[in-house]
Amino acid sequence: MLISIIAVLVVLSPIVIVHEFGHYVACRLTGIRVNEFSFGFGKILWHKKVGDTDYQIRAIPFGGFVEPAGPMFHPQDAKEPPQPYEFAAKKWYAKFFMVVNGALFNYLLAALIFSVLVYVKGVPENDPTQLSATVGSVVKDYPAARLNLQEGDVITAVNNTAVSTWQDLTNALANRQGDLHLTYQRGGELLTAVVKESDFNPQQPTVLGITALPVYHTVAWWKAIGLGFYQCYYWTEMSLSSLAHSFSQKKAPELAGPIGIVNVIHQAAHRNLTDFVFLIALLSVAVGMFNLFPIPILDGGYALVYLWEGLTHKLPTEKTLNIAVNCGLYLLILLVVYASYSDIKRISFPTKTVAAVTQPAEDNTHSTEVKHVQD
Repeated sequence: MLISIIAVLVVLSPIVIVHEFGHYVACRLTGIRVNEFSFGFGKILWHKKVGDTDYQIRAIPFGGFVEPAGPMFHPQDAKEPPQPYEFAAKKWYAKFFMVVNGALFNYLLAALIFSVLVYVKGVPENDPTQLSATVGSVVKDYPAARLNLQEGDVITAVNNTAVSTWQDLTNALANRQGDLHLTYQRGGELLTAVVKESDFNPQQPTVLGITALPVYHTVAWWKAIGLGFYQCYYWTEMSLSSLAHSFSQKKAPELAGPIGIVNVIHQAAHRNLTDFVFLIALLSVAVGMFNLFPIPILDGGYALVYLWEGLTHKLPTEKTLNIAVNCGLYLLILLVVYASYSDIKRISFPTKTVAAVTQPAEDNTHSTEVKHVQD
């Protein structure tokens, strides 16, 4: 439990700090005075005032904020104009830059982490014709597990047909008739095993329950940076496409709330360092993307207001803004409740992710897929 608590803090802290630092940098660049720069909420545990800014650490370390001078929107009935250093006195593009820069910094953090991981670990080989028929992992309760196949086992023949690549193995499984006879090498020993026809799921007749042993290729640092930024694009596009698909199919979208996020962090903390660091980048992308949604009370909602100001040269009325903020608050509450319900349902009735050998790939696409099998 202690490890999980520390893991949550280690994952969320840099994401929050970087997000708020993005707002802070934008304020400094646009001449907006910052009254407070706080990590956390609640009681102030430590603070130090430097210039006009009071830097703080508070008791509840889940969150933080930057407080610019003056209100976000200058009251229309105010007797005096805003001071030059106040937020409301700035041009629409300066205010727009300030509110979106937190999310942009989240993307920069994610791109940096992705780039370092790619540079250190390399790029995985995805061509099944270039991968050997070596077992990477074995999924519990599937035929491969019942055979006691292990990581590192090299499959050399299927039904007396020699195989050397993952593509060969995929094709052999797809063409199987009846029982499956496997020949594989473990260390210096050649072993054989038989999978009965009845051991296969009729709905998944080619699912043996194994993944290929991954092979990584090193890349130059500039390519690693490009791939790091591509990862940010990939995960953002995939998330938005998934949401769009859910709405187009009139299905409830899959959302992760606080419970789900903590659960994912807990699992990553007990796996390996690479997965744990990757999760920080992935959540940083999620935080950046979510904050840019055009929902009043989020950064994206404020950005939309300032874009409107830039187009029309005036802000919405104070009444309209208040209604929008209240609607945004209620919508966020509903999203948190729904996401928490989804988290509880997902944890209580999990969907098992199975990476398994499937139908042969065409045009050099992946010969392995991720299949979701309901427990």
